[in-house]
Amino acid sequence: MRRSSLCLSWGLSSGLSLVLSFGLLTACEEAPGPPGVLILTIDTWRADHLSAELTPNLHKLASTGLQFHNAWTPIGLTTAAHASLFTGLLPPEHGLRGNNHHGYRLAETHQTLAEQVKAQGWATGAFVSSYPAGPEGGLHQGFDTSSAPESGERPTAETLGLAQAWLGAQTGPWLLWAHVNDPHGPYAPDAADLAAVGGGEDDKARYRGEVHQADRLLGSLIAEAQARGALIIVTADHGELHAEERCGWQHERSSSPVVLRVPLVIAGPGVPQGRRDGMVGLTDIAHTALTWAKLPPLTGSSALDLLAGDDPSRSFWAAESGLCDPECTPGCDPAGFLGKDRVVYANEGGLYVVRPGFGEYGEGELAAGLENYGLPLAPVESPDADQARALGYQDP
Repeated sequence: MRRSSLCLSWGLSSGLSLVLSFGLLTACEEAPGPPGVLILTIDTWRADHLSAELTPNLHKLASTGLQFHNAWTPIGLTTAAHASLFTGLLPPEHGLRGNNHHGYRLAETHQTLAEQVKAQGWATGAFVSSYPAGPEGGLHQGFDTSSAPESGERPTAETLGLAQAWLGAQTGPWLLWAHVNDPHGPYAPDAADLAAVGGGEDDKARYRGEVHQADRLLGSLIAEAQARGALIIVTADHGELHAEERCGWQHERSSSPVVLRVPLVIAGPGVPQGRRDGMVGLTDIAHTALTWAKLPPLTGSSALDLLAGDDPSRSFWAAESGLCDPECTPGCDPAGFLGKDRVVYANEGGLYVVRPGFGEYGEGELAAGLENYGLPLAPVESPDADQARALGYQDP
């Protein structure tokens, strides 16, 4: 951990003052530096792709803190999922039921993690790699420094270079959000990263290569944050389909666990080590960071503190698919946002699904979990929809 270099000098006019001054300097050097929180989001990262082989840096980080094996996102779309992470609210509460290129933007009336720490004098920086994570969706609300591509995506190395330069300039408390778009499609990992995970030419192999690539590039920023004694939180906005459903690589069309379950690692000073199996979610992250930093909670959020107790857990998780595509999701109707699934997963493994045009199925006693989880109004596409489609979003 870095130590504070802000120490008083008592002067050296006598032997006694020399002793006192030496003692004071020693005490200053042992005082912890200012607090910092690093939030890393890896786009489209599946919960089953965190391992020593695929993600050696993140696997090592997890060994020093907590790894959550039952963590969930509320939606398989980037802008809305990140809005939940930063507000502690579900999509029906914060109002985003899609991406910024669908016309959704976080209202300024919703308080964010960045706004809360900024009000306490913290520096705030956001550096993201894709347009759906950019400021057009309101996600950069409360960040003093903000950097994102104007369209499409940019290389992970560029984003992380900017993030690390910003972090290196901080001398007081700070919050840093870095978002990387690997392993979101299209997949083009470096040859060395592809070889490191066994090679292959199909999309699944290239996906693994991009997971490894993201981990490799994150190593330096993670090391810098650890040296500063920061709380480090690593997760994903959502996962990805492989061959589990009719339309692989179309996460926005699915309410499957491979899309809605996400990896979650938390490490840093005061964080215990071990595995957590209780059901938690992205909505718990902001509250946990604020509790760790001993700052006031967000208004209106009823989140869990993931560092409190042996295994904090929810009894169920309510979520929704990004949209309806009848070619991918049998029976859904109409196509688009008004036909999206609404789903409840229970901690003990139960499932309840409402699919417009098809009906409902699963354990009906879980239906109460969808209270206030109605369908959104049909959104209006933003002028940047074509740019976002270049990332693989091809909405019906």
